[in-house]
Amino acid sequence: MKSKDKDQEKHQEELEKTSEEIESGDEYIDILSRVIHEGEEIFKINNRAITLSAIIAGLEIGFSYFLICSLYYLLSGTLAVNTIFKLFSLVYPIGFILVVLGKSALFTEQTSVLTIPVLNGQRTIWELLRVWGLVILGNITGGILFTLFISLLAPHLNLFTHETMVKIGSHIIHHDAWVLFLSAIVAGWLMGLLNWLMNSVKSSLTRIFLIFMITGVIGFGGFHHSIVGNIEVFGAFLHSDTISLLDYLAFLALALVGNAIGGAIVVGLFKYRIFESNEMK
Repeated sequence: MKSKDKDQEKHQEELEKTSEEIESGDEYIDILSRVIHEGEEIFKINNRAITLSAIIAGLEIGFSYFLICSLYYLLSGTLAVNTIFKLFSLVYPIGFILVVLGKSALFTEQTSVLTIPVLNGQRTIWELLRVWGLVILGNITGGILFTLFISLLAPHLNLFTHETMVKIGSHIIHHDAWVLFLSAIVAGWLMGLLNWLMNSVKSSLTRIFLIFMITGVIGFGGFHHSIVGNIEVFGAFLHSDTISLLDYLAFLALALVGNAIGGAIVVGLFKYRIFESNEMK
């Protein structure tokens, strides 16, 4: 009897384990389906609309830069510089919250979500590069416009100075190229992961928490985000004699490629390969 009871218990445990695995697999497929659907909806947007949305995102993400510069100017001389840079993580997420919840087109948020429909055979690599190109162009344009605007306004409101802008931008690009590149991969990885997580929840408060958590990690670690970094380095280029146009363009190229690799390969490709591996069982 005891042996029979043990067999029944073992069988029940196996059934529960199988049920959990099926449920877990269904949840994964559900998230993947949402990501693919989101990517497809982005691909359907016409060129003009996606470009305008990207410009808006570049403008909105500028509020992260505005708060970073303001915080540095406020705390400079009272705290160690390294401490101030770590505190950036508290204000860095604000621009991202505006962009992500407002559904504006941000390059780093869309790297993984646009890659998966391509991996799924629904879109071509050329369609992917077209959308990426439009979004990058719009994000950079919006960021430059915000930089010019805030550079004119901030000193008159005693928010921060041009010297502050130079210090922020110089801090961003003082690393070796390989460090900057790997750092950008990490930032892209985290942003791709953010998009995946956003498709797993529906609550607005939970979404805000996820954005704050993920982008706060980017801010705390000083990882290089191409679109915020575009504003930071361009602001320094405007008011510095030591940062050249070539320095700005080199940073932008490294950060964009690194972010793309982190979002498209580390998140998009790997997440999709997990799905494929599970389907092949």
